[in-house]
Amino acid sequence: MDEILTNWLLGLIAALLAVLVLDSTGQSFLNPLAPVANVLALVTFLAFVILTGAFLVYTASFRNA
Repeated sequence: MDEILTNWLLGLIAALLAVLVLDSTGQSFLNPLAPVANVLALVTFLAFVILTGAFLVYTASFRNA
């Protein structure tokens, strides 16, 4: 399961970077990629936020209070 999540996140990051690089070339046929880049950025950000929160909750469960 860990490998699936890692590969999924790496795939999101790679897709986001690819779209941003293609979109930054300024060629007119790549204009439709701007919404795709926004969606990929949002999904990647939310995935990192959720995984960071899950990690913090997981590590807090080992705390001896």
